[in-house]
Amino acid sequence: MIDAEKHNPLRRQVVKLLARSGSQNSLYLALSLIARVLNAAGMFIALQRFAPSTFGEMSYLQATAVSTVAFCSFGIELSVNAQLTRKIKEGCPLAPTILAACTLALAGIVLACTAVAVVFSSQLTVTGAAHLAVVAVCIYSSFMILMSLLTAMAFALSASINVGVAYILTSSLFAAFAIFADTRTSGIRLMFFAVVAQIIAVSYMAIALARHARSWPLRSGYEMLRSSLPAAKTEVKTLFLYGAKQILVVSTVTFSQWLIQRKIVYGDGGAAENAIYSVGNQVFNMMTFIPLIITPLIITRLAAAGDDLARRRRISLSSLKLFSGIAAIACVAVFVGLRIGIPFLPPRYAAAELTGLIASFAAAFQIMKSPFSLFFLAELKASREIVSATAGAVFMILATATYAQLTPNQGTTIRLLGCALQGVLLAAMFFVETRRAKES
Repeated sequence: MIDAEKHNPLRRQVVKLLARSGSQNSLYLALSLIARVLNAAGMFIALQRFAPSTFGEMSYLQATAVSTVAFCSFGIELSVNAQLTRKIKEGCPLAPTILAACTLALAGIVLACTAVAVVFSSQLTVTGAAHLAVVAVCIYSSFMILMSLLTAMAFALSASINVGVAYILTSSLFAAFAIFADTRTSGIRLMFFAVVAQIIAVSYMAIALARHARSWPLRSGYEMLRSSLPAAKTEVKTLFLYGAKQILVVSTVTFSQWLIQRKIVYGDGGAAENAIYSVGNQVFNMMTFIPLIITPLIITRLAAAGDDLARRRRISLSSLKLFSGIAAIACVAVFVGLRIGIPFLPPRYAAAELTGLIASFAAAFQIMKSPFSLFFLAELKASREIVSATAGAVFMILATATYAQLTPNQGTTIRLLGCALQGVLLAAMFFVETRRAKES
């Protein structure tokens, strides 16, 4: 027993982490939902106060950043969360995984900035200030990657409440800017304020996690680095191979969404037309945000289930009931919200009511496929997710390519069909592969 304690100095801290994770996660969910309401309010105020071209321009820049991060983040949020969760459960040293995760995040930032400067710069001319747009997207992408890394660490270390606070900060700052900013603000200026809000939120997260880590009996920084470096090299490979699969899953889907917006932005309606599509996009993001905030909780449970396939299946099916209920309630809420809110927006947004409703159905499919997606990711069978995501994304890309330009409703309908295809394929593969565990 003495030797075991020497080789496992973090056992007591692990027990404490597991004991308080439930209350931490409950607070995180509450804060995240409040943040989502604040964000929705900020977006509504922005739509009301700023010109449609301003909001449409900012939305296109953010879509470019999201597409870039999908290619360049190496899937670190899920891979780091899963790996740290396993390490904590087994009482293994965490330093090598953390060092490896930071290395991948730094590499992802460099790759993202390079991709924006080389590949996407020619696609940002719609703003009228392509150089500033490149700078904004580079910074935004970089801090998105840092936020993914910090979020993964926070959930694994049972410090998820800090993620909720970070969401509150971002949403509150954006809402404040939407209220007090000059109505003549350009889309790039709006994007730069979103960058500032994100920097503040990430800084808070970094400070909070640093303070959280002080409670752990760690050695000196130099000694820890020297002893952990060899193991960290192996961890980099492990995380990269796991995360590379996530890149294939996420990047194809986000690229198809960026392509849709590009067809709208460079069409006859320009950035102002993209503002209408962006209403639907915000509806989609708001609805799918809820499963996103629950995802780390479920992936942690699935990782803790180990090799028990029957237990993993039960967790996923139990989650499906939850996600289905969320999807149904959210669709009804969106319908009511659009009917009430659209009349308060400028007349140009009248067409956005149908766009938002179509987007809600697309989001419902995305929400309901989440348990199946998480099951396969936790099983390290990302190929199933790759098949379904690729099928949906390829459909969206091919459908988009048949149009010289798109209207918001056309683009949103393509998204709906692509999400439906993804969900149906993934659910079919889940039930086929887990039928043997049904009786366990």
